[in-house]
Order: sequence, then structure tokens, then C-alpha cells
Amino acid sequence: MNCQMRCLFSNGDRQIVYGSVINVINGTKPECDVVEVECHLDGDNNKREYQYYKYLHAQIYRNVSKLPPSSIPKPPEKYDVHIIILDSVSQTQFIRSLPKTLHMLREQYEAIPFQHLNKVGINSYPNGFAFLMGKMIGDIPVSPFSKGYFGDYKNIHEVCKISLDNEQFIGFRFKDDGYVTMMSEDWEKGVFMWPNCIGFKETPMDHYMKPFQHLLEKRQILKTQKMENVVHKDSCREAHHDIMDYLKEFLKSYPDKPKFSLSWMSVLAHNYQNSLSRTDDYFYKFFNDTKKDFDNSFLFVMGDHGLRFGKSRQTKLGEIEDNNPALFLSVPKSLRNNPTFMQQLRINSKELITHFDIYATLTEIAQPKNPRIPKPVLHGSSLFHPLPTPRTCDSLRIPFEFCKCRSKKIVLPKNNQIGIKAAKLMIEKMNLNLTTSADTSNLCSKLSLKEDGEIIVEDYGGEQIERIYKITFSTIPGNSKFWGVVSFDPLNKNIQIMSSKFMRLNSYGKQAKCAKKSDLASYCFCIIQ
Repeated sequence: MNCQMRCLFSNGDRQIVYGSVINVINGTKPECDVVEVECHLDGDNNKREYQYYKYLHAQIYRNVSKLPPSSIPKPPEKYDVHIIILDSVSQTQFIRSLPKTLHMLREQYEAIPFQHLNKVGINSYPNGFAFLMGKMIGDIPVSPFSKGYFGDYKNIHEVCKISLDNEQFIGFRFKDDGYVTMMSEDWEKGVFMWPNCIGFKETPMDHYMKPFQHLLEKRQILKTQKMENVVHKDSCREAHHDIMDYLKEFLKSYPDKPKFSLSWMSVLAHNYQNSLSRTDDYFYKFFNDTKKDFDNSFLFVMGDHGLRFGKSRQTKLGEIEDNNPALFLSVPKSLRNNPTFMQQLRINSKELITHFDIYATLTEIAQPKNPRIPKPVLHGSSLFHPLPTPRTCDSLRIPFEFCKCRSKKIVLPKNNQIGIKAAKLMIEKMNLNLTTSADTSNLCSKLSLKEDGEIIVEDYGGEQIERIYKITFSTIPGNSKFWGVVSFDPLNKNIQIMSSKFMRLNSYGKQAKCAKKSDLASYCFCIIQ
């Protein structure tokens, strides 16, 4: 029997560097975070070998040569910061699905629930960009509900073409402040590479789990066996175990250093709302076991948005939950005894806030002497102080179609003059997008209105002459369900599309496999199924 291993290193988001193959003997320790191990048994007289063990491991390797001398004590004023993201989990879903975990966070961590975090974009990319980069993707057009705002980037295509190495990434700010940093995601594309973006050209954090996900999702061990099956299914493990184990080891590896971590779990609840509840015992135990490790920490447990598609999303509650991601904030123990500070947090927890406010809060915690970006763009306000007013969706740069504070919409009668015409206009725009994109042209079917499907027209209200309508409609092939927003001038009967993108309400993964690298995948019904 002989065993070998090799390290995997990231060179930015798109390149994995393989280390040398090393023979494993007793006491061999890999000097890296991600290591691939393979063992063989000697075969027959022809000296053929049989592979009997293959696995992928993640750990925290503390490279002393890259750190400040350990003799320098950790500055007492520097608090650790840890962000745990449960993708697609709303505030109320967290409460329903994780009651034991919630009890642990409230009772042992004294975590404060922020009830009115409102998403600022359709999916993970714009919301992640808001709380990790502090910037806005896409314009908000002038309308009866908004004075209009220009985004920092016109759209996702613009930001996708650039490297993020020179951006105001919050991880850079903590690195500049002397923190040891870590980032892990359970999906190789992650928040900054979807659908086909450049991401970081240089590795952004001290500990970066990207090589683990790369090999996990790409490696085919045998014709019938994938690395992902070996690490998860065959080992009775799931993706969130990898992420949380990596975080736990990070917590314990640097007791003498200020730490910043970002742990993003996309797989757990993104597609299936009920998947979250079965992890309640696991997360309860995790937070119970690591209580002392978080004593000096700001801990953000949060979502990027709620569930975006599925049957529950098609309900009124589902719409509210989509716009209201979870946020629970636990502060260092020493600050919990500060009544003024805690009272202000509790007041702010009842206010309307956005991911831009989370970024502003994080920038206040990190105070580097020589930051690479001295004055980052801020579209929000720190949660540690009285928040400026008025706090409306428009003043906080929340597109009105995602605003959780809107008054009840009025459903128009089924025989209205708007529905069919508006739906066909939107489908025309969808088809234009599909045919002019290199990622979808000649791959996706032309869409048409499902004539016998229900078309729902809802008036957003207001006293203005120009009406703003939400149109929900279905397309074929695929029986896809979408919604979008239009304006209607009753004087000249003119309809104008206001939505930059039309939101899909039912799942589409299997229908759109040919377009998974495109942000138009939700529109696509592949010609070849």
C-alpha cells in the first residue's frame, strides 16, 4: 500500500495551481489549506495497482512566514468579524425553519434580529455586491415611486468584464487593518463569478477555499464516480459541513490575531425551502460548541434574499419573504454591557435597512491606517448610530418592485385592456435579449405567450395619472412563469416597460442547461432538451 498527496492553491478565481505529489508517511503534514489524497494497493504479478482511497480535504494551514510575529499581542480594541450567509433564506423562514438555532443565537449570543432588511437587487450578485463591495449595480429609473438613481455599474455585464482586485471589497479593508482573512463558498462560481464573470485575478483572502470547490465539482475519479459523491454522499456529509468545519478551524487557529471571515452557503436552501429545517440540530450544535470562540466577535448571520422561485414564491407571503432576507447580529461580549450601544442597535433593528447599511457598518469596524481605498463609496449608514431619515425604499435605493413596505396592490379585473398587450411586449424584449446574446443565441427556443394561462395585472396604487402595473404571465414552451413592471398612460394608451429584467417564479434549471453560463438562463428553454 502507498499513499500520495498534493496541495491545491488558488491563483485568483479562475486558476488552480497544483503542488508537487508527495508520498504520505506517518507524520506528513500538508502545508496548504486544500489537499487531495490518493492511496493504492499493489495488484497482481504485473505490478498493477488498484486505487482504493481517494479524498479531498480542507483545513486551515497557518503559514507563520506570512504573518506578523506572534510575539505581538492581539490589539484589545480589534474585534473579530464573521459573516455567515444562508443563501435564499428570509427572516421569517429562518424563524420557522431554525427554531433551536434561533434560540441559541438569541439566548447565548444575545443576537438582535433586524426585521426589515430589504434586498436591493433580484439575486445574489447585486445584493452580495451591496454588502461586500458597497456598490450598486444597475440604475433605478425615474418613476412615480422614485426620483431615480444612477448605479455605480450600469448592469452585471459591465462589472463582469473587470477584475475585482481594485474594487472596495470589504475583505481588503480588513486585511489592510491587520486582520487574518478567510472566505469560503460551497459553489465554485460563487457570488462574484456568476454567471461568467472575471472575479478576482489575485487571491483575495489569506485563506480561500476556492480550490476545494473547483476540484469537488470538476474531478471525475472514475467513469462512474465523482469526487463530489465521494466527499458528500458516500461520506454522509453535505456542502454546509465543509463550510462550517472550515470556519470552526479558522476560529481556533488564530486566537492571537484579529480575524475576518465570510462563509457563504448557496446549496442548502437555494432550490428547496424545506431543506433548511433538517439542519437545525446541526447549526444549534455548531453555535453551542463555538460560543467562546465568538466572544470577541461581531457575528452576522444573514441571507442575501429570500426564496426566489417555487410554489411558495408565487404567494403574497412568498413575495414578501423574497424581499426580506434574514439578518441577526451578535456583538462582542464587552459591548453587550454597554446599554447605550445596545439600545441604539435595538432601535435600528426595527427600521428599514439595506445591504448597503451592512457594508457601511463593516467599514466602521475596520479602521486601517493606510487603506488601499481611503474613502470608499457609501450608499448606506452604519447600524451603530442613529439612522438618517426618512427611511423609505426610494431614499435607501431599493427598486420599488422589491420594496417590502409598499401598500397593497389592487388586482385588476381579468378582462382588463392591459394584460395581454403588456405581456407580449415583455416577451418580445425577452426574445430580443435571447437572440442578441452570444451565450443564448441559437440555443434557446423562441418564447410566446401562453394564451390560456392566467395573466394577473396589479396596480401599485398612487394618485398619479400614469399607472404602474405588475404583470404576471406564462410563456411556452416550458410553461414558464414571469413577472415584470410596466407603466401605462391612460390618456394615450401607451405602455412602457420599466423592468430591466423579468423575474422567473418557477424553477428552470433542467430547462436551461444549455444556458447556465448566462444571466438569461431563467428565460431559456433549450432547443435540445
